[in-house]
Amino acid sequence: MIVTSNLLSKLFKTNNSEIRLFCLNLLKKKITFKYLDKKKEKDLIKKLIKKIAIDSQKVGAKVRKRVWYRGWKETLDLVVKKREKSYLPKYLSLQKNNIFRLNGKFVKSKKNFEIQMLNIYRNWYFQKYFNLVDNIYEFGVGTGHNLIALSKLFPKKVLYGSDFVSPSIKILKNIKKDKNIDLKFFIFDMEKPNKNLKIQKNSAVYTSGAIEQLSGRIENFVNFLIKNKPKIVLHSEPILQFYKSNNQVDALGKIFHLKRSYTSNLYTLLSKYEKEGKINIIKKLKSPFGSLMMEGYSLIVWKPTK
Repeated sequence: MIVTSNLLSKLFKTNNSEIRLFCLNLLKKKITFKYLDKKKEKDLIKKLIKKIAIDSQKVGAKVRKRVWYRGWKETLDLVVKKREKSYLPKYLSLQKNNIFRLNGKFVKSKKNFEIQMLNIYRNWYFQKYFNLVDNIYEFGVGTGHNLIALSKLFPKKVLYGSDFVSPSIKILKNIKKDKNIDLKFFIFDMEKPNKNLKIQKNSAVYTSGAIEQLSGRIENFVNFLIKNKPKIVLHSEPILQFYKSNNQVDALGKIFHLKRSYTSNLYTLLSKYEKEGKINIIKKLKSPFGSLMMEGYSLIVWKPTK
């Protein structure tokens, strides 16, 4: 099967014309996939159950800061020494399996399927939601690959990037020089936000796979955003509540999410704040695709009330 604008419009819960407007150039190179037959899916589910059972990684643990430091330092060393041209994080660029998630089902495709789908997805929501702002802040940038994508779409906007470990900031410094983009960067701990930081007027805030790593310790950061009143906030994160209870593939993703202790209260907190009149939720979308183990790209778009 082929990924088409019609399929994407259904997955993104939008219209075909919007997909064609924002993403058509990325569909010129065909992206193919094949759903697993029942036997292969059954065998895979058995393997994943065993894999989840022995998985011992916990996000949010103190040791994880050292892990992220080493991971981003490895990327920094490679790009500085010109041994690596791509700023993609290794958990994407070095994937060895060719099984992914699409619309709540397992599919087989080429190993870069997730990267291709991510490029299309970002192109869509960046242009749909960030077109009218002057500044874009990404918190938890990692290797900065999202900021590079943003700079290509919006070369005249001012981009801000932050992370809680220094190698990530040094990567951004290298990106600014290497890509010649208007990029500002700073250390920022989302668990303990710097109250002296003021978000510029007419700004968007963006997180992708960053809030997931806080293991639920998110209230300080969300309150920081509400106080600073950006024009729009977009999270592309795994959302526990968006998994479907009657779907076995989703159930595995949910179990894995809980086993790893990924943040599971983002949607709960934002829904609470909406009921209290502090924010308005503009869009919520179950992750249209995902990796072998989980769906990490669910979308929540919101803005503080004035």
